[in-house]
Amino acid sequence: MRVLVTGAGGFLGTHICQYFGSRGHAIAALGRFAADEAVAERYPGLELLLGMTLPDPAFARALDAFRPEVVVHCAASALVADSVKRPYRDFRRSVDVCAYVLHTLHARVPDCAFVLLSSASVYGNPQTLPTSEQAPCTPASPYGYHKWLSELVTEEYRTLFGMRTAVLRIFSAYGERLGRQVVYDLCRKMTGPDSDVRVFGTGHESRDFVHAHDVAQAVLRVVSPAADAAVYNVATGVETTIVTLAETLAKLLRCEKPIVFTGEELPGYPINWRADISRLSALGYRPEVTLEDGLAAYCRWFLASKQPQKS
Repeated sequence: MRVLVTGAGGFLGTHICQYFGSRGHAIAALGRFAADEAVAERYPGLELLLGMTLPDPAFARALDAFRPEVVVHCAASALVADSVKRPYRDFRRSVDVCAYVLHTLHARVPDCAFVLLSSASVYGNPQTLPTSEQAPCTPASPYGYHKWLSELVTEEYRTLFGMRTAVLRIFSAYGERLGRQVVYDLCRKMTGPDSDVRVFGTGHESRDFVHAHDVAQAVLRVVSPAADAAVYNVATGVETTIVTLAETLAKLLRCEKPIVFTGEELPGYPINWRADISRLSALGYRPEVTLEDGLAAYCRWFLASKQPQKS
């Protein structure tokens, strides 16, 4: 396949490019890239690397030049806290950009499949676990609302214009090169100078953690001919409490500091998550990275990234 990835310089974008490129697919990577980007390692199969921030007229020219069969849309805002502080900016970076990409695709390559990376944040605090795709959407943050609105725009182009689309509601994704969110924050505190590890919440909050490798696998599954649904949960189907996550990381990092939960809730964040992944599993999806193996790999990356760079 010829696969174009927006937001290809970001965490999930790099993993998706690497996953598809290493399997022989041609890759076009669009996004913001660091000056020292490891192009050969992160983008095997690369035919086009283009720095841009969407919306950008260069996107249409990239479509004309590369002629993708699949577009994986990773470009969007990524932080709940920032969306609470600056909701309009988050809207523009999420909903407006998604609509622009779909509009340009429909005009230039209407037969191209479109995959939106959405989020389980559209569910807010779900009433039932495990949460299926039929659960009501009740977002608890601007970030969640804007993911939901992006889903509705995607549905518009699927329903009215016949575009082939799929929405992936990703639960708690983690993996190497992720420099934010709970796994990173715990690693940073456990290896930092403070005498204890202070964590928001009670520790009984839970997440359904899924490694970036399995997010990329999910993309491959939903662009197969067997895929016929519009929305898919992407997770492992396993609920892990934050206290269990913290204890596992402490062992891996040989951290003996006391872990202190503040009891303070963060606005916009859910309390408990566990996904029903039966719809995606029907396409042959099976999580390939266990939480234990994924966290061990993450800790190795984190510790290596803290070392001084050789000149």
